[in-house]
Amino acid sequence: MESKQKYLIIGGGAVVREYYIPALSYLKILDAVTVIEPDSKSAALLRQAKINVIEEKFEKYFYQNDINYDFAIITLPNHLHELAIKICLKNNITVLCEKPLSLSMESCNRIIDYQNHSDKKVYTGMVRRFMPSFMAMYNNLHLVGNVKEVIVEDGNPFAWVADSYAFFDPRNGGVLADMGVHYLDLLYKLFGSIEAFTYEDDAEGGVEANCTYQLKTQNDIPIVLKLSRTTKLKNKFEIIGSRGKLWIEKDKFDTCYFSSVKESIHEIRIKNAFNDPKLNYTFEACFVQQLTSFFNQDKSLVNLEDATAVVKLIEDAYQKKSSKSSVINKDQPSYFITGGTGFIGTALIERLWNNGIRNIKAPVRSYKNCAPIARLKIELPRLDLLDYDAVKQSIKGWQYVIHLAYAADGANAYEMNVTATQNVIKAACEQGAEAVVVLSTMNVYGLPNGEVTENTSQKPAGGAYGKTKKIMQEWVLNFAKSQSKTRIVVLNPTCVYGPNGKTYTTLPITLAKHNRFCWVDEGKGLANIVYIENLLDAIMQALLVKNAHAQNFIITDGTLTWKEFLSPFLGKKKEQIISLKKEDLLNGSFNEKSNLKQIKNYLLSNFEFVSLINAHPYLGSFKKVLFSRLPQFRNKLANQRQVVWDVASADNLSSAQEEKFNPPIWLNELFGFNSSQFSAAKAKEILRWTPAIDIATGIKQTKKWLESNHE
Repeated sequence: MESKQKYLIIGGGAVVREYYIPALSYLKILDAVTVIEPDSKSAALLRQAKINVIEEKFEKYFYQNDINYDFAIITLPNHLHELAIKICLKNNITVLCEKPLSLSMESCNRIIDYQNHSDKKVYTGMVRRFMPSFMAMYNNLHLVGNVKEVIVEDGNPFAWVADSYAFFDPRNGGVLADMGVHYLDLLYKLFGSIEAFTYEDDAEGGVEANCTYQLKTQNDIPIVLKLSRTTKLKNKFEIIGSRGKLWIEKDKFDTCYFSSVKESIHEIRIKNAFNDPKLNYTFEACFVQQLTSFFNQDKSLVNLEDATAVVKLIEDAYQKKSSKSSVINKDQPSYFITGGTGFIGTALIERLWNNGIRNIKAPVRSYKNCAPIARLKIELPRLDLLDYDAVKQSIKGWQYVIHLAYAADGANAYEMNVTATQNVIKAACEQGAEAVVVLSTMNVYGLPNGEVTENTSQKPAGGAYGKTKKIMQEWVLNFAKSQSKTRIVVLNPTCVYGPNGKTYTTLPITLAKHNRFCWVDEGKGLANIVYIENLLDAIMQALLVKNAHAQNFIITDGTLTWKEFLSPFLGKKKEQIISLKKEDLLNGSFNEKSNLKQIKNYLLSNFEFVSLINAHPYLGSFKKVLFSRLPQFRNKLANQRQVVWDVASADNLSSAQEEKFNPPIWLNELFGFNSSQFSAAKAKEILRWTPAIDIATGIKQTKKWLESNHE
């Protein structure tokens, strides 16, 4: 596509880098594109790709320059859309605005008025209308007969390459405004006018991470839209009718499926979905088609009338939800929590919130994994824990400090596990915090035979993670002895499990589903475990008990074998799990092995597994070896993003055959044989802590959660 026209992109965030720039490059017009992006980091990333970037706010750019562009693509946070559209139309520029157009009808009506007083048009970027799978559904809706109901589910733990608070700014809405807007648009395209019925979400002063929206068509066909940023859902768009069911799967962009009442499943694909026949049927290709339609101002684009109809549904939903109190009581205790986006941190913040505590600050390194706690009205500032002055300023005025942040492995393990901890503790003491609790690990003691107490000689396990935690713990306890105003306590939890858990909850069943789990030495090694709620009890006790100062405490519920512990989590899969001797696992001397291509396919098909690897402190060496051999996945792991893969590729993974038996050797490090029995006697005596939830109940509750969230 060759053109002398000029193109402007207002906002240079992740969607521009990941989708618009590749699409514009494919169309061979990238040289005619200018991006306005005020954030220096985002601008630098674009410059690395040799994109023409103007690093300033769009209002200032338009005010100070003579503007001469033909088309503008607006990718700003949606609360800025109206102003950007107004300025573009005033400068005689045709606009494609990313979804949603706005979050209020008032704003939409003003935008319509701006367009009515301009010679140019405004369109909304609803790219999923261009999916070949949806086109096939639209063209074959008649197959189901009379439509009886529509069910849409879209959910996965939120992990996006964008590292911006904008995703969690209440002005921009939550999962309904972000992902739900696509489905509302597709429903509008299929059925015309839709009416809101009931709406519920989990926002409590922040932005919703989960919601359920019940709607109905003009013909009273019920629609259920269920969305989640924290839980894996069916990820299907289903239309059920009198003659069968028609559906599309979220990340299967080339195919629609039909199942009649009595027949097997049929795959439906359409030909020539895109103007360019060379394009594969991928999500990225949908952006090429959308831009082609935009530059031609094709009728397939979403106009303001359609966009406004969808905005009304979003506005109606947000107006229907019940308001929950998030008023901060200054007389309440206040909590400063690092590592608040992790398993333990999220559970702690939710515990405090559910107990009525509103004075919570959870500084973050990144906004990529904030969805579970961003639904709450808490402070989420970005903070570099290695910047002492910034830490000191941020921690000022907070009564209780809980330090959970850590680095799993790599070159920064010492900085994050030692230096950052020193900064937090020194700052807390200097600013007069009442108490600090630091989470260490059982790894500082290694896995010696027999009973392990706080007096056991420390021979750390877990590589750099265990070693740096040992250094950190020694420093903290020595420093604490010099402090008399701020209490400082260290906790050494054993293997933490429970709902939303990863390594000792989700990982085994995730591996087992892909034929990558085994028992090591019959699973007879000892699992020292602590249920998440019991650990939270210990943290709260440690903050309050005065004579706990300058001491560390092992926190554990007790001991049972790995097989006894994990079998309930494996469900029906437990009958298929074989056992390997340690040496056979480490040597790889079992019947079947997977080649590198098969391992690559497995990783691509299972984002959750990659996410679990990324989170675990033991697995640094595994990551280094694997990604030196598969370098194209290093960025995927580092960014924890949910990648949309090319379904036309020969390496399509959503339909990959069952993997050969290939358990990773690091299973021995996590679930191998040991005879260590950690003791919580000291915590029971001094902290007056005992596990409120016994092992049997903890396992039962975790099993129930797994069955609900990991089918």
